[in-house]
Amino acid sequence: MKENTETHKLMDLCEKLPEVNQTYILNLSKSTATKIIYAYELIRFNDYLREKKGKTIINYQTYSEITYDDIQEYFRANINKGNEYGTVQRARTALNGWFNTLNDIHAVSGNPVCSGKTLERLFWETTGKEPGDKEKKETVPDMTGFLDVVANGTGLSAFQKKHHEKHRLRDMAIVALILDTGIKVSELNALNTEDYDRNFSQLYVQKREVKINTGTKEKLDQYIDQGRTAPAETDSRQSPLFVTSAGKRLAVRSIQSILKKYSAAGNSPQVLSAEKLREISAERYYQETGDVQGLKERLGVKSMTAIEKYISQGGN
Repeated sequence: MKENTETHKLMDLCEKLPEVNQTYILNLSKSTATKIIYAYELIRFNDYLREKKGKTIINYQTYSEITYDDIQEYFRANINKGNEYGTVQRARTALNGWFNTLNDIHAVSGNPVCSGKTLERLFWETTGKEPGDKEKKETVPDMTGFLDVVANGTGLSAFQKKHHEKHRLRDMAIVALILDTGIKVSELNALNTEDYDRNFSQLYVQKREVKINTGTKEKLDQYIDQGRTAPAETDSRQSPLFVTSAGKRLAVRSIQSILKKYSAAGNSPQVLSAEKLREISAERYYQETGDVQGLKERLGVKSMTAIEKYISQGGN
């Protein structure tokens, strides 16, 4: 039902776009939610061209006349309206994809859209403020100390180090999985070895497929091959992936305690709980892809409300 609603919304937006834009949007190899965002941005840009540039017809010729200065003027106008950096950045992503396509089919000569660095400088020059994503990064705890503790035991007591060495590979795999996929601690606790497909580098989490990156796969494989204690549970259909030194399934509370211990030893200004690591993972994914639907699927959530905190909304 939701997919039908999003598709209907996308088609309504496409009716407001010239044919050249419609073809591009509908053929994008992205989720429907992301196509909707791109359609909105093209509508706003076209309205700007009509109002400020006097363009009565929007076609390939129109876009071929757009210059680098025109694009910067458009972004500056958006910033002056009070839009936050994330909103202007989203517009840049959409326009960059559009003009890249135009350039590929030789409808324009080169892409006039400025770089992300230039947009950051433009935002600072216009507002006197650091771009929103930079401010956001400053609030994210420094991961260096935390990851050093997980990998090397730095800052742990002598007693803690003995325990850490026994479970270093397991704990590195746990942290890597959360940061890479944004998996919930309850989902991680429930994982069985059968849920991991080595050949395709993916996990089956709550009936959804989640791809893992090369670094995470290496850590997970190393843990399974070298650091995993033989499970005490006898049911072959329920072989827990993450276990204690006694071979018991690692409990949710135990995972939370492990992360809290590493966070404290790493002197993190904020406690790096499983939920905080999930937030960091989600923020990184969205910043890199801008894919709303992909983020929802990756986190295993259905509503936009559940992921709004990971996305810089800004004004209009």
